[in-house]
Amino acid sequence: MIRFFLGNSIIALFFLPVIILVFQILNNQFPYHEIEKEINYGFWNGLFYLPIIASQVIASLLILVNSIVLNFTYNNYNFQDKNSYIVSLIYVVLMSFYYSFYRFDGILMSHTFLILCLAQFYQLNQNQDGKQAVFNGAFLLGCAATFHPPLLVFFPVYIFMYLLMRPFIVRELFIFMTGFISPILFGITYLKWVGKELTSKLILDKVGIELHKDFIIILVFILILLVLSAIGIRNRIIQSSNRLKKQIQMLWLLILVAIIIGSIDLYFYQQIERFSLLLVSMPIILSFSFLNKRYGALATVLFYLTIAYAVIKFFLEQTLA
Repeated sequence: MIRFFLGNSIIALFFLPVIILVFQILNNQFPYHEIEKEINYGFWNGLFYLPIIASQVIASLLILVNSIVLNFTYNNYNFQDKNSYIVSLIYVVLMSFYYSFYRFDGILMSHTFLILCLAQFYQLNQNQDGKQAVFNGAFLLGCAATFHPPLLVFFPVYIFMYLLMRPFIVRELFIFMTGFISPILFGITYLKWVGKELTSKLILDKVGIELHKDFIIILVFILILLVLSAIGIRNRIIQSSNRLKKQIQMLWLLILVAIIIGSIDLYFYQQIERFSLLLVSMPIILSFSFLNKRYGALATVLFYLTIAYAVIKFFLEQTLA
């Protein structure tokens, strides 16, 4: 299966809905991720009242859209010499370890906006007018922050992200700030309209999901794949343009943001859900481990083990119970 997604056939994408459906069915039959708990939508709490089935369907569709858009971003901006659809598979499989896979929530919406933001920033060029892409990318970042307010804190990082692709121009900085602030103002207006206060609790509030025991197992798989990916990226960068280096640097910045948010969440609330933000950029990074001639086979074996555990965990929970 992994070899099929590593190929250049777009038919691979048609298997994604089947994989998503299998995980949804498994979670319905062997409830591992409880989806009936209170759901956090950031600024938009109270706006969405969805039946469970509707929440599952919307979540599944967003997972599918996110995986495809992320993969097309990967292919369109020449991370590798040939097209591959492994990024979409990595996103779907790793997201299956998080609650956001099985229900529509604010974190999943923030994934969508962050992925779309990456696609906008990757359009930027040193020698062409970038106002539209700068505004669109900043606006999408602002939308992501309204659905997951902890992202608000990292505004300086987002400025640095777009400056990787553009020279510093004061007018573009103001355009960026305007784009970022606009959806936040809409969110604040909504809060005032429904009679809620704008407080630090929006940023510091817990998700309300317990820590699963398999976090360490997942972390070990991902860390080994990251080490292999770092080797693959180093080999790729030696032969690549300066632009690709900046694109990868942008991914590492998003990974840093996700690690900080996730670590705070883990330390104070013993939760891992916010670590799912890693999957906005990590699937692209991890793809380099599979395409490394020396370590590709090892990466493939590790990912098969990850897929196997993603399925087996449903049955293990029932056995141990």
